[in-house]
Amino acid sequence: MTEIPALSGALEGGRGTGIAGAISAAVLSGGALVHASWHGEIPAPRARPLRRDDLFDVASLTKVLATATLAAMLVEEGALELDAPAARWLPGFEREGKERVTVRHLLAHASGLAWWRPYHELAAADPVAGLAFLPTGRRPPPGALREAFARGREIVREAVLAERLEAEPGTRAVYGDPAYLALGWIVEAAGREPIARLAERRLVEPLGLASTFFLDGLDPPGSAERAVGRSFAPTRRSAPRGGEVVQGAVDDDNAWAVGGAAGHAGLFSTATDVAAIGQAWLEAVNGRGSVVPVAAAREFARPDATPASGRALGWDTPSRGATSLGTRLGRGRKGAIGHLGFTGTSLWIDLDREVVVALLTNHCHPDGPDKPRMLEFRRRFHDVVAEALGIG
Repeated sequence: MTEIPALSGALEGGRGTGIAGAISAAVLSGGALVHASWHGEIPAPRARPLRRDDLFDVASLTKVLATATLAAMLVEEGALELDAPAARWLPGFEREGKERVTVRHLLAHASGLAWWRPYHELAAADPVAGLAFLPTGRRPPPGALREAFARGREIVREAVLAERLEAEPGTRAVYGDPAYLALGWIVEAAGREPIARLAERRLVEPLGLASTFFLDGLDPPGSAERAVGRSFAPTRRSAPRGGEVVQGAVDDDNAWAVGGAAGHAGLFSTATDVAAIGQAWLEAVNGRGSVVPVAAAREFARPDATPASGRALGWDTPSRGATSLGTRLGRGRKGAIGHLGFTGTSLWIDLDREVVVALLTNHCHPDGPDKPRMLEFRRRFHDVVAEALGIG
């Protein structure tokens, strides 16, 4: 496996300062894998060094790797329309003034919806859905929670449908999860399959990815089959789940309430797989064949027109000042697209230099993230990548 010593040194340095107990990175340049490494350990059930196939909860990278990617495919096929009302695919969403919210608004975080709600509290208070939130010793095994997750999905879906707008659609860009919960259901309606199956059939299998999947509580046999023999980096201590340290289940509590497969979170992957999906987007945006359609990819990568927005459709772009991409990458005419994940993950794609950088950590383990500290680590690492590749 190819490894650049300066990059491994930067990652080991981050681990040494306690930025995360498990860190992995993959870098592609011109379509070739120039670096892949993994650092730290899996602490439970028995401590051992991290391996290349150990899985990370990529958190909000799910928004681009799965939800936006599937949406781009469906737009290209005419099954989804960017400027049509979202309620066309999500009946009931038009309530409370949301009839003007389009699919584009949701993708661009410009719908006017709140940035976050604790929907999991509604599920935890329900006698059926609440079974999934019992402490570990009292909670039924995963295979027996299907009914609880189905009820949780109903509760969370109804709560999203009942949301009121905080601003007029298209007038502000505020990053958040409720819009992508809605988008997940819209993608399922347009694609006529659960998002976990759509991602597997339309993305994972065509790209030959061995380590990317949802653990869908509505499909216990399938999830058990995917997880068998696999190891997962632990994430947060979840108070809503009885204080357990989450490992081998989705970190996000709202995603857990609906079964673990949602439009905003729930995907598990490795750095090399995440980089491969990033490369598929790079190929498409730059006009070459890919599982991601070229025309839709270019539309999705274009800066959104919402006032003061630094976003594209699904993707983020380098912001002014302190950006996690650092000071060297993404400075060309085409710029860059990327995204971050709460657990300590990121994916950035330099469209001019044709560099893809996937950085996966479990920085949030066990007590949540230190965002300023993680931002600085990401910036330093991306600058080391650029220096190693001769990018000034």
